Amino acid sequence: MELPFPYKITVTLPSDLEIIPSIRKFISETLQVSGFSTKFAFRSEIIIDEICNNAICYGSEGEGDDKKIELSCEIHDDRMEVMVKDHGGSSIHTERLKEAVSRNRLGLPLELETPGLGLEIVKLLSETIEFTVDENNVTSIHAVRKREEEIDQA
Repeated sequence: MELPFPYKITVTLPSDLEIIPSIRKFISETLQVSGFSTKFAFRSEIIIDEICNNAICYGSEGEGDDKKIELSCEIHDDRMEVMVKDHGGSSIHTERLKEAVSRNRLGLPLELETPGLGLEIVKLLSETIEFTVDENNVTSIHAVRKREEEIDQA
């Protein structure tokens, strides 16, 4: 079965760190079936892991069913775009992210000092990364990873 590009996978996940390995593996295998290299799929797993981890740890406050994140992965023939939304974290974490976004827009390094906010690696592995925090503290992170040119080793 061949899927036409682009296609999108969208899921709402419980705010539980134990779910991340399953979803990142699912996306990785989907990328490989779609013709992306193992290296591309593995590095994309790192992006998904880090963004989801941060959304769960720092941005999904609430009780019961309100405590969730949304993951959307759009797969094109030349790239993968991932968007993760959480439903608002503590004001401390939200303000730190807003400050980091402002610094990044000024061309300054993305500095997030708290352990676990390792978005620098996402930035290194992605073509682009965009952050938005709306008036309800809903945080969205959108990362684009482009297909790498495969070098023939033969």
